[in-house]
Formats: sequence, C-alpha cells, structure tokens
Amino acid sequence: MKESVKIGDGVTKGDSKVYIKTIGIHIIAAIIGFVGGRAQIFYEMSPFGVSFAAGCSLNLLPSVSIGVFLGYFIPGITGGFRYIAAFFAVTAIRVMLSSYRKLSLNPYFLSLVSLLASLFTSLLALWRLEEYALRSFAEGILICSVTFLLARVSRVFGRRFAGLTGDEMASLLIVMSIILIAFSSVTLYGISLGRIMGIVLIFISSKYGGTLSGAVSGITVTFSQMLVGSNLSGFALFSLGGMMAGIFSPFGRLAQIAAVSLCGIIGHAFTGGGTQLAIGVVELLFASSLFLMLPSKASVFLGKIFSCCPKVGGPTGVKKGVIIRLDKAASALDDVSKTVEQVAKKLSDINAPSFSRVAGMVEKDTCVGCRLRLHCWETKRSETMNALVEITKAVRSGATKPEAAADEGFKIQCLRLEKLGESIKEKYGHYAAAVVAENRMEEVRGVVSDQFSGVSDMLYSMSREFEGDDRFDNSAALTAAAALKNLDIRSEESYARIDRFGRMTLEFKIKKEEGVVYNKLQIMRMLSLCCERDFDVPVISESAGKVYLTVSERPRYTVDMGVCQFAANGSGMCGDAYRYFSDGLGRFFMILSDGMGTGGRAAVDGTFVSGLMAQLLKAGFGYNCSLKILNSSMLFKSTDESMATLDIACIDLFNGKTELLKAGAAPSLVRRSGKTGKAESHSLPVGILRDIGLDKATLKLKAGDIVILMSDGAVSEDLDWIRNVLNTWGDGSAQQLSETIAEGVRRRYNTEKGDDITVMAAIVNNKI
Repeated sequence: MKESVKIGDGVTKGDSKVYIKTIGIHIIAAIIGFVGGRAQIFYEMSPFGVSFAAGCSLNLLPSVSIGVFLGYFIPGITGGFRYIAAFFAVTAIRVMLSSYRKLSLNPYFLSLVSLLASLFTSLLALWRLEEYALRSFAEGILICSVTFLLARVSRVFGRRFAGLTGDEMASLLIVMSIILIAFSSVTLYGISLGRIMGIVLIFISSKYGGTLSGAVSGITVTFSQMLVGSNLSGFALFSLGGMMAGIFSPFGRLAQIAAVSLCGIIGHAFTGGGTQLAIGVVELLFASSLFLMLPSKASVFLGKIFSCCPKVGGPTGVKKGVIIRLDKAASALDDVSKTVEQVAKKLSDINAPSFSRVAGMVEKDTCVGCRLRLHCWETKRSETMNALVEITKAVRSGATKPEAAADEGFKIQCLRLEKLGESIKEKYGHYAAAVVAENRMEEVRGVVSDQFSGVSDMLYSMSREFEGDDRFDNSAALTAAAALKNLDIRSEESYARIDRFGRMTLEFKIKKEEGVVYNKLQIMRMLSLCCERDFDVPVISESAGKVYLTVSERPRYTVDMGVCQFAANGSGMCGDAYRYFSDGLGRFFMILSDGMGTGGRAAVDGTFVSGLMAQLLKAGFGYNCSLKILNSSMLFKSTDESMATLDIACIDLFNGKTELLKAGAAPSLVRRSGKTGKAESHSLPVGILRDIGLDKATLKLKAGDIVILMSDGAVSEDLDWIRNVLNTWGDGSAQQLSETIAEGVRRRYNTEKGDDITVMAAIVNNKI
C-alpha cells in the first residue's frame, strides 16, 4: 500500500513518481526501437526493427514504433524503405487487432504477422533478383524468431514475476544481444563498443542469474557478434567464459573477471594473437572496469531483472515415501497389538490357575496309597469337592485347623484328615499367589497392547496429517517472491506452506547482497497485500551468506495467562501440576492435572500426567491417541494404585474456537459475552482402567471472554461466588483474577478437608 503526500494542486508525490517512471519507460522503449532499427547484420540487413515493433507490448507500441521509424528513416540503412514498409504493415495489423488482446499478444500470431510482412515486402522489392529469394526467406525466419522471443519477454515483464525461468532467461539474453549489434559498428582502432557491452552483459547475467544465465549469455553474445561479420574466432570462447563466470559468481566480481579474461585471452592466443589479442585485452579491461564500477543501486536493479525464478513447491516424492512408511509402521504395530491380545488369551486359557488343579495336587499329595482313594474321588467325588471347598474357605479366613470346617460325614470317612488340611493350606497359598501373578501379567499384557495400539494410532495420525494437511501453494509462493522483488529482495527459494488448519507460512531463502535493507514492516505489509492474508512480523536470520526469512499468519487473538496455587496444609509440595503453551500453529493450550491425594506422591502423578500430555500435544498428536499412551503409562509405571485427573483447554487464536476436554477433572467456568457457564466431566481419571475417554465440549470465544480451570481443592459445593467474580470482572489481569479466586477459596475452605488449590485463568484479548 503506497502512502502519498500532497505536493501541489491535486497532485501527489506518489503520482508524480509514477508519471516520471512512465515517461522514462517510454523514452527507453523509443531508444531500443531506434537501436533495433539501426542494428545491421552482414553489413546490409536490418531485420530487427520489424521484430521489435511486432513483439513489443501494446502499451509501448507507440514509443517503439517512433524509434523504429527513425532508425530506418535516417540515411545509412540499406533497403530502409523496404523495412519501413514491413514495419508499417506490422504496426497497422497490431493496431487494428488491438481490441482482441489475446490474439494481439499471442507470440505465435505476432511471429506469423512479422514473417508474412517481411516476405511480402521482400518479394515486391526483389522480384527481379531471384538470387536474393533464399536470403529474403532466411531473413524472414530470423525476424519471425526474434519477434517470438521479444513477445515472450514482453509478456514476462508485463506482469508481476518472481524471476525468470530458463527459457525466459534465454529469450531475454538473445534480445539484449541483438540490441548490442547496433553498437558493434562503433569502433575506435578496432575496439568495438558492442563487444565491450557484450562482455559486460556476460558479467552481469552470470552474477545475478547464475551459471545457466552466464552460459546462455556467452553463447548469445558470441553469436550476435558473429552475425555482424567480425573475425572473432577467439571471441567464440567467451561462450565458455560465460559459464565459468556463473560458476565463480559466488566468489565475487574479481573471480568472475579472472575466469572470463582467462578464457578470452587463451582463445585469442591460440587463434593468431597479435593485434586481435591486444584488442581483446583492451576490450576486457574496459568491460571489467565498467563492471567493477557498477553502483550498489544499479546492482540491485540488475539483480531484479536477471534473477532466476525461485525454487517452489514441496518434497512430494519424499513426502509420499514417508507417508507409505508411516502407514506400514502403523499397520505393523496395530497387528502386534492384536497379536499380543490373542496370544495372551490363549496362554491364559492354558496356564491360568484353577481350583480343580489345586484339588488334583491335593489328591496326589495326600491320598496316594490310601485304600479309600477310589471311593472318595470317584464314588463320592461331589462330597469330597464340597469338603475341599469348605476347608479352603477356612484357610482363607485364617483358621489354624481348617479341616474342622468339613462336614461330619467327610471327617468320619477321611483317614488322613489332618494331612489333607495341611496340604490344602500349602497348595492354596501357591494358588493364591498364582492368581495374583496372573492378574498382574494380564494387566501388563493389556498395558503393552495399549502402548502398541497407541503408538500405531499416533503414526497413523501423523501419516494422515502429513498427507493431506500440510500442502504447498506454488502460486502464492511465486506471487510472494515477486512482491519481495519490489523491495529489492531476490529469492532463491520460496515456499508457501499451508498447515492442516489452513494457515499459511511463507519461507524464503535469499542471497545476501550489499545495500539491501530488510525492513520488516514493509515486508509484512507487502506480503499481506499480495497474498490477501494478515501476516505477522517476519523472522529474519542469516547463515553461510544466506538470509532466511519466515513469515506466518498473524493470529487474531492473544491470551493473558495467570496461575495461582496453594499446597494443602502449607506443604512444600503440591499435588496439582499445570502447563500452558502455544504449539506454533496458532493454538494455545492449558493443561491441569490433580494427582490422587496430597504431597509428594500426588505431585509425581500430577506432574507426570500434565508433562507427558504437554509433550505429546506439542509434537502434534491427537487427543485420543495421546490419552491412550498416557493412560497405559500410568497403569504401567507402578504396582500401587496411581491416578490423576486431566483437564485441557485449547484456544484457537485465529478464530476463537475453544475445546474443553476432561478426564475426571473438576468443573470449569467460562465467561462468554458477560455470562458465565459451567463445563463438567463424568469420565474417570487417568490410570484407573484401560478403556477411558475424554469428555469434550466446544465453544467460540472472542475478545474479553475468560476460561477458568480449577483443581478439586478449588471447587466448593457452591460456585455462585466465583460466577459473580467472573461476571463483574473488569480490566484486571489474568494473574490478578486467578489470585482473587484462589484467595477466596482459601478463606472459605474447610480446613479438615486439606486439599491442594490451583486456579488457572485465561483472558482472550485482541492482538495489537
């Protein structure tokens, strides 16, 4: 956005600059047209004026036409009136078809018009000279080709462009080399102004366009000078010199000059030396001096013209390969989880302890050799098993003589009653220990299965996000790079990445240049205007001669955060733990966990839950898979009972969308538009059961709204007084609000209860 200042009667400073710039462009266009009309090849042909009139943009056609006409009309051009006729024909056709813009700007159509005009006028002028027919046709083809190249160059510079592609660069260099032909006839003691300017063009294009531009300029300059008819067998080696200048461009201008000079001198030396070598050395000295004397402002301007199109897009091939690998890994881990469950079930069926096995072991230990064994275990088996059950119950209750619990009939029948009681006491102890071990193993297997399943879900989630959420907008990347060129900043690489929430991040790799000032405010405004997004202040860093510029979309909101916490009974350790952070994608997280009980053990559980969940969310994992990993970790970390509540609030700083997620957590209060509501949870805390879930609520916040997360110790039976505090809260900070609520809770607190108090307050504000 331009800022203008009044300088006269209705004329602004910004407008005057535009007028001066426009007049200057038309003057330069007229000069180029004149030079094109005067450019001769093979001492008598001047085809390029027609090409310039045919290939220039419609806006510059009047200026170019005036220049071309003067170039042809001034005496000294062989067959000037023939070229004037072709020029008038081309100009008349373009003017008549100017309303058909697509047709009148089409390079193929313009090339055809110039070819037909050239051939028709040549036929009228040379109809008696059959030996000139082939040359006239070749001249028409040359006019047609140059028209096509010039039309492409005009289309590029007629729009905002981030840089030149390889074929656009070649077209520009060919056109510029043709312009130099007009200066080749300006000589002094054999030293040609055209050749000096050609060498300067090689230096400039290789410095600002790189190796490709240098090689192309070397070839085109050499070819254009050969069209003039100069004896340049040594000069042809400048085509190699252009490529070498591009290779050595990172090492500075002196290195470029040395590379080109070496190629030129060797070429002249091997093709005769003498006068030609001396002329070549002098031309190199003049060209090198002009190149070294280029001011910094001119360097910036030339850099904008010859800059290559920046690299855009993303690593699609690598990205696809990573996605496939992630999917395979997720599928494999899911299969492992299912296999663990299946194997565990089978092993449980085979090896699980049972009371029938205890009875069998008692029989082997006690009844071997007894004459009533068959009678007891076959004829009277049900009565025997009932007696074993009663004796086992007595063992479990701690009876010293458990055999007394059997019915009278069995006690009369059994010959080894006392030994039977001792055996059951021993075998049942083993059985009870095996049951405890099996239950623990079942828990461990379940936790391991959940870990595999959770990691599988995480990998699959990453795969889906990697596949569809992060994408690259190449059109926006080129538009942004073109906008930076208006600030004299040339990008070597430009990326426009859109994350899974639709937010754009622009990243640029820029070659560091002297004299270029990186005004962050200008960059932010320019990119916001061209991309039609509200960007934040850019981050600029430098490394190894490169400047890296990153610009992210500017969030609409910011969050003022405050936390107040009191440990139970004045203890030094609080069982509540909290985290708050921004994930770098425009989302602000609040996490609160209340460990079971108070003191050190509760502090460990609360810190573990809040810390691990924060790390998983920062890494970009979803709520459900993160909860699965967290819950299984809590189940696995200790043999003792261990649990903690989980309370999460996620605020989208771009649109105010807020998610409240709870696992056994205390109620939360939210003030929206001056009214306060309550969000409650009915789910279980983390670390109790394998299968738990999160209660979730979604709402939309705006500036001035407040979110309050509280631990169990801060929630009394009556929350009305906290509602009143929120409803009447004015311009105080979030820290003041959290302290007000926490202090109020402590004053109202039932001291016999003795629980930790934590209050987290977040106030949503507009970002300045």
